[in-house]
Amino acid sequence: MRGEILDRVDGARKFNFKFDRIMDKAIIKLAWPSITEQLLEMMVGIVSTIFMGRLGTNALAAVGMVNMLMGFLQTVFTGLSMGTTVIIARVTGEGDIKEAKRALIQSIYMAAFFGVTMALIGKLFSTQILQFFYGGAKEEIFILGISYFKIILVSVPFFVVDIIVSGAMRGSGDTKTPMVITSGVNIINIILNIVLIFGVQALHIPALGVVGSAIAVTISRVLGVTARIMVLFLRKKCKLHLTFKDDYRLKAKLLKRIINIGVPGFIEQAVMQGGFLILQIIIVSMGVIAMASYQIGINLNALAFFPIFGLALANTTLVGQSLGERKYKKAESYAYESLKITMALGLIIGTLMVIFAKPLVMLYTTDPKVIKEATGFIRTFGILEPMLAILNVCSATLKASGDIMYVMVTSFVGLWSCRVLLSYSLDRWLHIGVFAIMIGIFFDFSIRSIMYLYRMNKGDWKYLKV
Repeated sequence: MRGEILDRVDGARKFNFKFDRIMDKAIIKLAWPSITEQLLEMMVGIVSTIFMGRLGTNALAAVGMVNMLMGFLQTVFTGLSMGTTVIIARVTGEGDIKEAKRALIQSIYMAAFFGVTMALIGKLFSTQILQFFYGGAKEEIFILGISYFKIILVSVPFFVVDIIVSGAMRGSGDTKTPMVITSGVNIINIILNIVLIFGVQALHIPALGVVGSAIAVTISRVLGVTARIMVLFLRKKCKLHLTFKDDYRLKAKLLKRIINIGVPGFIEQAVMQGGFLILQIIIVSMGVIAMASYQIGINLNALAFFPIFGLALANTTLVGQSLGERKYKKAESYAYESLKITMALGLIIGTLMVIFAKPLVMLYTTDPKVIKEATGFIRTFGILEPMLAILNVCSATLKASGDIMYVMVTSFVGLWSCRVLLSYSLDRWLHIGVFAIMIGIFFDFSIRSIMYLYRMNKGDWKYLKV
């Protein structure tokens, strides 16, 4: 308790523009595996899209619409895994490895429950779910989509457990193991896709097309979570090393701690993704040019976002562990150091996006109208990249401290009031098309960045109990 009082930091911190090499090294060491992992995931998505393109437009559209739903699930369950990451980071910082392992076990129970529930709901209402979102699709596309969706649903429980276990590993400070396993699983996924989609005559394996792709993804996800669980049991150097002697009983109190952070994280991501979906519907009403321009802009911004996201993940772990140690100055220093690194990176990436916007767009299309509007989108994102850095690092700090309700509420306010409502209103009243979307995005990023930075600068987050 005495150490806690001595290390207490009250009031707002004065921002220091000098970099701390020791802290920078720790942050980058944790961040680069997460960045690499995200880039590998994106590359697999690109390769998978190419494979579907070889099967024809219908196959491409069918798999694309199902993958949008699965992407939504992945994002919201990543929000749920935040509870696991934060609690394990805290108790690891406290030096209580036994409690960290108990938290991991409780998280696996929670993930299995949510995963099985979602899979059963999906199986029972698969046709109705796809009709709700994509009822206007051609019959051929819809039939292919249903066949793909029903197989993919089998992988959902494994998929959710995989996300939670990865979050647990990161919370303990291990970002390399998730990267290595993800790399191996992605390679297997690509090989299985080639074999099962197109077939191998020499091995008497028939070409299964879209169904083959679904089977490949399902097998890969089962192998992925199996590999992570095996690492936990077989690798003794792992901080979360499990044995059959560990306590596997249900711990209601610990599970409640995880859920108290995980569920708001889940809701936050659901609210965010719901807003993106509504925005997509608004853009669809603007026509094909607006749709194509927005998709190109989002795709290129995703590449720029991965390094920022990786640094935010590292920040969550380091801040969480420091708070667990009750070293509040250290937690604060990591938060601001991560912010400086990410803002500098965001400024560099943003500048490159503004300068090379048009050549980048021309890699996707030759349509002059799309090039003009997509270039505007990319330059808007480029200008806002430093704000995106502030938004993600500050929100990661607040989540690590347990202040996730604030993040959830402000996400709703910023995204829905600015990016959705403001964009829709401006287009409806002024008929300015995609320019309305750019204005909405600008105000969304700006308002949330200011709100998160103010909250972090206030300093109360350091003393919250989770």
